[in-house]
Amino acid sequence: MSGSFLVLFCLLPAALSQRCDLFPLIPLGLTDVHNGIPDDQITASSFMNAQTRASFGRLHYADGFLFFRNRVGAGAWIAGDQNTNQWLQIDLGERHVLTGVATQGRKGGREWVMDYLVQYADDDLPRNWLFYRDEYGSPYLFEGNIDDHGVAENRFSYPIVARYVRINPQRWHNLISMRAELYGCKLESYIASFTGSSRIELDLSHGVQTVNDRIQFRFRTQDTNGLILYASSDQTDHLAVELYQSKLRISINLGRTPSLSGVNEVFAGSLLDDNMWHDVLIVREQRMFNISVDRVKVWLELQTEYMHLNLNGAIYLGGMDVFTNKPGLLVRKNFTGCLENVWLNGLNLIRDARTTPDSDNAIEGFQTIGEVGSRCPLSSAVTDEIITLGSEDAFIKALRDAGSSLQTSLYFRTFQKDTVLIYHPLQTTNGVTDKFLALDIKENGNLELVVQLKDSVTKDISVVYTNLDPDATPDNFADGLWHYVDLYASRNSIKVTIDGTLYSTIQQLSLSFNTLTYIGWSPDRLSLINKKWKAFRGCIKQLSVQSRAVIYRELDPLNKQGTILNGTCAMRDRCMPNPCKRGAHCSQDWGEFYCTCPEGYSDSAVCHQSTHFTSCSEMQLLYPTISEKNATIDIDGSQILEPVHVNGYQLPGSFIFNVDYQTSTLSLAELVRRSVSCRQMINYKCRNTRLLSRPTLGGTNLANRAWSWWVSRRGQPRFYWGGSAPGIQRCDCGVTGTCQRGAVCNCDSFSEASVDLVEYQQDTGYFTYKEDLPVTQLRFGDTGSTADNKEGQFTLGPLECTGDNLFDNTVTFRKTDATIEMEPIYSETELDIRFLFKTTQTDAVFFQINGNRTGHFIEARLKRGREVQFSFNAGYGVLSISSVAFSSNPGESQVTVIYNDNEWHIVQFERNRKEFTLRVDQDETRRDREPSDQAFQFLKFNSPLFVGATQNFNEGYLGCLSNLMVNGVMQDIRGMVERGLVTYGVTAGCQPRCLDNPCLNRGECVEYYSHYYCECGLTPYRGYICGREVGATFKSSSDQISIDYSQKSAAKGINTVDEYIQVGFKTRSKLGILMQIRNPDIPENNPIEGPSESIIVRLNNAGGITVEINVGFRWHEVTTSGLDVDLANDQHHTVIVYRTKAGRQFHDFSPILHETSDTRLDNPARIYIGRNSSMPAGFEGCIYRAQFNNFFPLKAAFQEPANERVAVSSGVKEDYCGNEEVLPIADPAEIRPYPTIPPNLSFVRPEEIQQRNQTIVVLVSISCFALLTLLFVACFMRNYTFERGDYETKEAGDGILDEDDADAALQRQGGALPAVRGKEWWL
Repeated sequence: MSGSFLVLFCLLPAALSQRCDLFPLIPLGLTDVHNGIPDDQITASSFMNAQTRASFGRLHYADGFLFFRNRVGAGAWIAGDQNTNQWLQIDLGERHVLTGVATQGRKGGREWVMDYLVQYADDDLPRNWLFYRDEYGSPYLFEGNIDDHGVAENRFSYPIVARYVRINPQRWHNLISMRAELYGCKLESYIASFTGSSRIELDLSHGVQTVNDRIQFRFRTQDTNGLILYASSDQTDHLAVELYQSKLRISINLGRTPSLSGVNEVFAGSLLDDNMWHDVLIVREQRMFNISVDRVKVWLELQTEYMHLNLNGAIYLGGMDVFTNKPGLLVRKNFTGCLENVWLNGLNLIRDARTTPDSDNAIEGFQTIGEVGSRCPLSSAVTDEIITLGSEDAFIKALRDAGSSLQTSLYFRTFQKDTVLIYHPLQTTNGVTDKFLALDIKENGNLELVVQLKDSVTKDISVVYTNLDPDATPDNFADGLWHYVDLYASRNSIKVTIDGTLYSTIQQLSLSFNTLTYIGWSPDRLSLINKKWKAFRGCIKQLSVQSRAVIYRELDPLNKQGTILNGTCAMRDRCMPNPCKRGAHCSQDWGEFYCTCPEGYSDSAVCHQSTHFTSCSEMQLLYPTISEKNATIDIDGSQILEPVHVNGYQLPGSFIFNVDYQTSTLSLAELVRRSVSCRQMINYKCRNTRLLSRPTLGGTNLANRAWSWWVSRRGQPRFYWGGSAPGIQRCDCGVTGTCQRGAVCNCDSFSEASVDLVEYQQDTGYFTYKEDLPVTQLRFGDTGSTADNKEGQFTLGPLECTGDNLFDNTVTFRKTDATIEMEPIYSETELDIRFLFKTTQTDAVFFQINGNRTGHFIEARLKRGREVQFSFNAGYGVLSISSVAFSSNPGESQVTVIYNDNEWHIVQFERNRKEFTLRVDQDETRRDREPSDQAFQFLKFNSPLFVGATQNFNEGYLGCLSNLMVNGVMQDIRGMVERGLVTYGVTAGCQPRCLDNPCLNRGECVEYYSHYYCECGLTPYRGYICGREVGATFKSSSDQISIDYSQKSAAKGINTVDEYIQVGFKTRSKLGILMQIRNPDIPENNPIEGPSESIIVRLNNAGGITVEINVGFRWHEVTTSGLDVDLANDQHHTVIVYRTKAGRQFHDFSPILHETSDTRLDNPARIYIGRNSSMPAGFEGCIYRAQFNNFFPLKAAFQEPANERVAVSSGVKEDYCGNEEVLPIADPAEIRPYPTIPPNLSFVRPEEIQQRNQTIVVLVSISCFALLTLLFVACFMRNYTFERGDYETKEAGDGILDEDDADAALQRQGGALPAVRGKEWWL
């Protein structure tokens, strides 16, 4: 072989067709009515009438009616039935490479298709239809039109090969009306069919080395196992592509090391032995390995230290002769089936193997062994034998002739367990139908033979058969592979053959057989339900009863019930690729998959979202009263290491210690990134060893930088020690200048002349640079040999991190139209959103994001203060899920818990391929599912994530929002505010308006976040912040305020022991009651003090305060006799009176009541201010700040509307009593900024505006001049033509003008008038 082969092998691209690559959107003839695809090759599921047939569904068909009036039809294909089962089918005549599709609606009819699916088939007869799928194996939903005339083009992300194409509308406007076109090119096909003993070989004995590889091919087969491609070297390098248990297995080895075997394997695809074409693409870029089977992708990073694939043997295509000593293989069988267009790094192996040696592009080294065909034969008989039972009521009833034996055989494949496969009711004499013989699949996947006789003599039979295949999975026979079963039963024996193994049962059974055998289910449902069997849902082929094949097409319609598909196996492997995250095991049945999730992820259907807290701070929100609690945090990683001795490693860095944190590097990196600060202690004790000094070996590699170093989490060597910083190759003492002998470290201070030094030195400190932490590896040297006095000992401490930047990522929204615009969300198969909120609002939108024109959106809102709701639209209508809060306390299951209680609440939302869930706090997770009759669709967003309100800036949120995470990625909303990118209506951190309690005088602050309200009801003040005094001016001594304080008759009244009385006053009078509280019992001979039980606070004659108390049977008095100040000095004074020690003592005065005295003030019923009813004169001046316990008399006296239980004299007026109201500082005005100007928008320069204005003036002037000129010409021509119209007729003769009238003139003329020859024109 020439050396030019190596260049081709490495550089040529692989492609389906060069023409398609250069011109990806080439119309395939649907638009061309005359020379394109004929009408009979365009069909549809239905149409309304002859004017809406499928042949009218051509792109631009109705656009030419203006010029081609002979066209007929309504202008588009219109489906006769309006449902999602309609389709427009195009037969291209031969196989093509399809690269795109375009659609239109019906012009003028306001009818178009909004979304659609694409199906295709590449056989001569369209039996097996495939969906165009996305990279996760789900049908891809294409975006259609938005009007009835525009063209919506969709270019395929990957080309497909097909002859037949169906466009299947899913959403439409008014009616399903469509015009379409397909794009692509003809397929240049090179096919090779292999018989199991044939193959193609390419000699690579000269050797080939590659860094990147690209392998692309198509295949179809009915075999479960087979070798497709193999190449190796005389070392350990190899590349193997094989079909193993109907999956594609790829094994690759780039080289072996002492620590790594280098073998890497990956499985992709499933159920590939269905005799249909499958597309395979394998791409290697150094250590990155990507495999795509039918566009479903799997990737991995190769575990090896090499990047080159070295091959020097042969490339085998389709098989080999000897499988021994071939590493990387699991199968021992050659491939049987068809391969098409096998590209290997630019070589088309099939095409190049068929080139003749004398051709110009011949490549040496190819050899074809055995019979390799150039066509792919399709056995329609085999395809017709396949039956799919797809519903819970589907079964086949096979009739047989009466006889003494029963025989049924079939191949089956399924994922269903607890299901019946074969059911035969036994014949009875009394008509009882509960006797039967059945073969079922148990819960663990094993097969079971059941014979139920209901006989007191013969016992029932139950025999379990396990899968003997050494490669069998735990699912046994429910593994999705084809298995063969042959059941033969006679009167006293039963024989079961499973995958070639015969099992026999012989005993006296006396069986009598019916003429019916049911496959998959039975109308005798009671017997099946009693066994807890479900209907069989899977595929069957080569079914025979009594050794006669059962032909599905020939069955009577009554003998085939339910949803049954003939000619195809419509099973789907829902566990490939594995939808379960975190390496969880995936199991499945016909219509569902199940994930066995690890601890902490069991609440998620796909093990995606953790139930653990994301931080200790978050946990503390739900347990605020607990100071310490054991809990699992989702991100953690630290370990304390015991001291490790180092001895006998002389070369620099020769001792290697890898640190195991028992968690992933990504988790550690996230922990460090989120923390405010991190540190890790390192200590090195040394004796006669050096640490960071430079070796004298010369050179520039790592071993010559220092004797020892450590490796950061990013794999970078670091040459600084604890207490130092990056770039400073010193220890802590070297930075502070305290190392012995002025060395860079204490361990570097010893002298070679004193190697017998016994004392240990040490260098200790903390690594604090977050970008390097944690330490992943330690390297030490200069520890001599085990026989000398050189040794070291190191201790690595735990990774200690404090603070939580994630939890501190909090923003306060103060305006209902304030928003923070984040980047659009990228949603794949899973979308999880997690955030915390704290608010007093009842209804608000937390965030909203809208998608493309299909109407995709997702929104989270708070409703009525007691419900958190998520709504989204993925293309098939709006779906919602709500978390209605209920108390979890026993006996309070119906008590609603409020979410707008100004406390923190945690919200977790997840959407995956199986369900969508919502959980608030620790409440039960709410679950719901998307429509099962439609394929899972991704949420597609192209607008910003609006946090705080809708995109229209309404329904805004007021409160604190924190810890907003989307798919585990923190949204830096606080950073947007702190960097000044968003300033309107938002504040960094959680800063409620009541945080510093702006309310004065013990007023209670009510939080609204946009503002606050001071509740002054429990204070003697009023005003915006409780800063306004409520007072009253008593103009004369006869004025008073009397308040009926008594309780309702139905109540028992109140008794007080510890009273609190407060009164402020300003007066010049030394008389009057500041406040009196008494009970309603008034004796006839009442002294001036008032009722029999009362408390009076009054001014005395000395200008002081006297407090009188009359409770029980004694009267007591306390006065301020020790004060030298006259309080009646027209200044502000405040009196505070309270009793303590069960009412026996006022303030700090000595007790005035005995311990056995009655200290209760019974049933206080009336309050007086100014004077009581028995006093002739009372207080003159101003009283304010009046309070009795939690009652405020002056506020009650002046409340609106007036209180009927309060009597106020006409001379009493409300007054501030000279006190000025305290008002808050006004908030600065905030105005919503104008929308930002797009960067691609440019403004017109002033000189351009001036030039444009001058041009407009000139054009207007010219236009006006032209118009005036035109008017002038028109007027002139009109006048000119009228003047030219006058003429002389010479009618009047001599003397005629002298006549009196015209009649006389005519008589004189004699009636002989001349002929008129004049004419007139108007221009």
